[in-house]
Amino acid sequence: MIAQGIRQTIEWIYSFCGDYGVAIVLLTITIRVLMVPLSVQQRKQMKKQQELSAQMEELKRKYKKNPQKQNEELQKLYQEKGIGGAGCLLSFLQFPVMLGLYHGIQMIEASGTTVLLPWVSSLLLRDTTLLLPVATLVVQFLPQTYPYIRHFQALGLQKMSWKVVLMMLALNSTFVFVIPSGVGLYYFVSGVFTAAEQLVMNLKGMQRQPAQA
Repeated sequence: MIAQGIRQTIEWIYSFCGDYGVAIVLLTITIRVLMVPLSVQQRKQMKKQQELSAQMEELKRKYKKNPQKQNEELQKLYQEKGIGGAGCLLSFLQFPVMLGLYHGIQMIEASGTTVLLPWVSSLLLRDTTLLLPVATLVVQFLPQTYPYIRHFQALGLQKMSWKVVLMMLALNSTFVFVIPSGVGLYYFVSGVFTAAEQLVMNLKGMQRQPAQA
C-alpha cells in the first residue's frame, strides 16, 4: 500500500519534471519537511537528557543494587521533566518509507534514468562505481552520528557511544552498497537534509547562548 502510494507520487511528480531522479529528490524533500516537527522533538528530548545527566547518574548510584527501583525513579524523573518516547518516532517512521520507496521504485519503468546520476543506466540498479554509496555513507554517517556521540558523552557513556557509532557505520555500509540507485538517491538527499537541519539548529543554539548570557 505504501509502495503503491509512493510509486504513484513519483509518477505524478515525473509527469511535471520528466526525470525520475528529480522526482525522487522532490519527494524526499517533501517527506523530510513533513518530519521536521518530529526531528525537532527528537533533538529536544536528547538535550533534556543531557541536562539531566547529573541527576540520572545520581539515581543510578543511589539505586545501584536495586535495578527495578532505579528504573522507576528514572521514569519518574523523565515524566517530571517531560521526556517521552515521541522523539524516537522519526527513526521508526523512516523504515516503512524506505521500504515503500524500495518496492515503489521496482514498479516504475525499468529504463528510469536521471540527469543527476548520468553514470547509472537505471535507478533500479545499484551504482557499481560506488560514487553514490560512498557519498551517501558520508552524509548519513557524520550528521546523524554526531548528536548521539555528544548525547552519550554527556551521560558519561563514551565507551558505549563508540560501540553505537561503529554499529551504525557497519549497518549503513551493508545497506547503502546493495540498494538500488533510486533508493540510494533518497538516502543521500535525506542525509543532506539532516546535515542542513543539524547546522540550522546548532546556529540557533549559538544565537540563544549570548542572549541568555
